Amino acid sequence: MKKHLHKILSVFPLLFLVALVEAQDNPKPDLDSETKIDGLPASMQPWRDKDNPNVQLLDPGWNYYYKRREMIKDNPKREAGPIDLQRYQVVPTKHAFPTYFGLPIAMTTEDLKVGKVDVAIVGAPSHFNPSEGTGWAANQLRFIRNYDFAGAGHDMWFNNHYFDILNVVDYGNANAHPSLMMQNFANQALVFKEILDAGSMPMVIGGEHGTQVASLMALVDHYGPQNFAVVHFDAHTDLAAPNGRLGMFTHGGAARRFAHEQGWLKAEDMYDIGLRGAYESVERMTFMWEKGTQYYFMPQFERDGFEVTWDKVLKSVKGKKIYISIDMDVLDPAHVPGVSNPEIGGFTTLQLMKMLRGLALQNEVVLIDFVEYSPLLDDRRYNTANTISRLMRHFLAALAARKQGITDPHYVSPEMLKNNKK
Repeated sequence: MKKHLHKILSVFPLLFLVALVEAQDNPKPDLDSETKIDGLPASMQPWRDKDNPNVQLLDPGWNYYYKRREMIKDNPKREAGPIDLQRYQVVPTKHAFPTYFGLPIAMTTEDLKVGKVDVAIVGAPSHFNPSEGTGWAANQLRFIRNYDFAGAGHDMWFNNHYFDILNVVDYGNANAHPSLMMQNFANQALVFKEILDAGSMPMVIGGEHGTQVASLMALVDHYGPQNFAVVHFDAHTDLAAPNGRLGMFTHGGAARRFAHEQGWLKAEDMYDIGLRGAYESVERMTFMWEKGTQYYFMPQFERDGFEVTWDKVLKSVKGKKIYISIDMDVLDPAHVPGVSNPEIGGFTTLQLMKMLRGLALQNEVVLIDFVEYSPLLDDRRYNTANTISRLMRHFLAALAARKQGITDPHYVSPEMLKNNKK
């Protein structure tokens, strides 16, 4: 025992010295002699390059949110293809495993190819908008508080069972870093590209309208520049000038203008439907007029009538591949209380249904997104979520009709227009 005690006591001074060194404070910095960045010492802002202050540096773990698991190795071995998670043949969605409409899931491009998937619904959580809550939208739409059945649906305009005609899956969510908004767009774009590369159409559930940046990136990468048009339903132009982008290259309020500046989009392929925002500017109006974009302000719909104005849109966009982007504030806030930036004087849900089915029937739609829904701002009945869900269903029914060869944008099933008088 004495022998062991002697050994312990012999190393104790060394242990004490190590502990003393570790306990010492770091040297006091000479802040006065440091390079200043915007009036503050450079060491206080380690995220900025002192030699190039416009460069933002990232910490070593910046990309943890974007690293993928190996979906085959990290899960039981399986054959590629969609996976149906529902245990029962008939199950209300409120009892079902929570996927979009209780549909099967897919996790890889190979799953989509093997399943010959027509539409992959994918969540794109993002919450840059000053109105909080949009980051919850993607998952909220999986928990619809309406009486539906998993994988089932019938449409009253087409008299079809669209899930029996279309192969539709839930493709999960594209992850989002809580701080790196623009890098999130790149990560979302990669996920959307996986869907496009499988020959499927992405149906994206945002998130704030920054999702449009990712959609454009994926489409331009897949189809090439100036090979599609954007039909943008919104109360606002979202055409911020370079000096109005909050210190960023692009965001939800500038995506299409940035795309035009890069040569990705022709001005004549930029369609704006439903504009009426209260905080636009003469500069943005001038940009639209001088560049020759396609704009349809709400005053036009009010003066000339909905049907006349909408027919002009259909004729103008006919024959083009289109990307449809729907900011939910294009609807009147009486219909959708849970939007980020509500504006009075919007479309009715019936009018938006007509516009969406017309485009789905007439044109080849390469991507559609629904954005700017905030569950935190919705009412107790979740009417905004229910509205989006029903619009998604109606759009899918129209795609199913087009798959069967119907391309008339004004088509309604004759069975649904019969006179019931004897």
